[in-house]
Amino acid sequence: MIRQSGPNFLIISVLLIAFAFLAYPVLSGYSSPAGNQTATSGNEVVIAPGSSSPTNAKFFEPPTLNVPVGTTVIWKNSDSTLHTVTSGSNESGTGTIFDSSYVAAGKTFQHTFSGAGTFDYYCTLHPFMKGKIVVE
Repeated sequence: MIRQSGPNFLIISVLLIAFAFLAYPVLSGYSSPAGNQTATSGNEVVIAPGSSSPTNAKFFEPPTLNVPVGTTVIWKNSDSTLHTVTSGSNESGTGTIFDSSYVAAGKTFQHTFSGAGTFDYYCTLHPFMKGKIVVE
């Protein structure tokens, strides 16, 4: 009869469970959307929940968005507080290309990019929130 109790059985059980938990994403082919991804295509940027806190893991998602000329980009506020989407940066000053004013929770702002270029933007209420649109 095999004895299935004691500290060795407990340690082995915990290790097997931990391995299964950690190995599942790799073995199943799952890939995390966060990863090292810095640029994405599409036309929507999400203002992440909790982004008004400087310690939040995400602010504008994706942080860099690549779009073709003529694309209308839509920013959606998925946070619970007001934000802005304003061209430029806190360091270099507010740009004049686009400014959403206040975007309430659940609301959107959109801007059509008619020319190529790289467009930095930020939230004037939370200047640590920064993003970039690359128009090609």
